[in-house]
Amino acid sequence: MHPIEHLLQEHRDIRVQIADLRAATRDLATRGAAALPDALPVLRRIGQMMQTQLALHAKKEDEALFPAIEAVFGTDGSPTFVMRQEHDDIHARGEMMRQVLHQLSVMEHPAIETGTEKPRLWSVNSGSAATLCATAEEIIELLDAHFGKEEQMIFPMAENVLGEEMLAEVGQKMEALLSESP
Repeated sequence: MHPIEHLLQEHRDIRVQIADLRAATRDLATRGAAALPDALPVLRRIGQMMQTQLALHAKKEDEALFPAIEAVFGTDGSPTFVMRQEHDDIHARGEMMRQVLHQLSVMEHPAIETGTEKPRLWSVNSGSAATLCATAEEIIELLDAHFGKEEQMIFPMAENVLGEEMLAEVGQKMEALLSESP
């Protein structure tokens, strides 16, 4: 596996899914809580993708590619430091989205019936819709910026400074990570 092409393909695959998140976010921004029934399945799917596919992608970079770059440039002031920090920020936003989705599913539990609970539920949904929309927008912005930096700076730099032998080692480490993942 050529590691840079592999990571670029993962970016393309993730961007396809993020296109659905963009649409759901626009819908939430426009219709608010009324958009939740349509947006929730997309948001849950994206939350799951971030917890699995995106987390594994970041792990490949953090544990295979970045150490190879750091072996050349060192870690002090390395651009990989910023990339690792952005991985943490992206995963934190994904966790926030999953928590809001969980709270929303708890509040929508069938045990909440009619009467005085219904207005409270609508209020929670409205707040949740706004929180989900804002969090999704942050995720989109972070991923766009992060992928852009990797594609314009990190990946070309890696191809320029890492020889074929080192790139092959990076690819082997990435394959090992794939075999470790569930």
